[in-house]
Amino acid sequence: MKRGNSHKNKLTFVFVGRSGSGKGTQAPFLLRKLGYKNSCHLETGRFLRRLIKKNNPTVSLARHLMQTGQRFPSWMAAYTWLQKLIEGDAADKHLVFDGAPRGVWEAELIDGVVAWHGRSLHICIYIDVSVKEAIRRLLGRNRSDDHLSSIRNRLHFFVKDVLPVVKYYKKRGRLIHLKGNSSIKETSARLSGALAKKFGDSWLSS
Repeated sequence: MKRGNSHKNKLTFVFVGRSGSGKGTQAPFLLRKLGYKNSCHLETGRFLRRLIKKNNPTVSLARHLMQTGQRFPSWMAAYTWLQKLIEGDAADKHLVFDGAPRGVWEAELIDGVVAWHGRSLHICIYIDVSVKEAIRRLLGRNRSDDHLSSIRNRLHFFVKDVLPVVKYYKKRGRLIHLKGNSSIKETSARLSGALAKKFGDSWLSS
């Protein structure tokens, strides 16, 4: 069905990678390039950490998942960004997903949502870091849920659930694969170069 209000000129990106890969560092770089006023940062991890401060049976179960590094169900992760799109003002802005999708089901859901809004299908930016480097970075963050057992759990579900997402986008020609073991500046330069190569010099003109 053709929508009366098309947002085809608005760009949508998703960042995926192991915990500690630098998604939360590179996403703001992209937001700055796109323009903060014209963009929305859909940061799944931050939304979920805010959610577990509430007090109800569902949140109690979610809190345990975060503390032990287990995978949140896809429907709960999707709820956080869907709420922002449906109840907020994000749908007519450039969108930068950070930490989503965490499974192929969620990738297909995002496809459906952006297509329904008349937007071009999104690009996945996969920041690829080694397990050793991811653990080093996570242990250095000093966050309460970043202890070794929870980190290992998160790294396990990345292989099981998120790597199929990478294959999903690669098969469709919508993947940017970045090596992320180097410095923030070097990774940002690689990202900028990859986007210019994909969209041309006019990729930020929308």
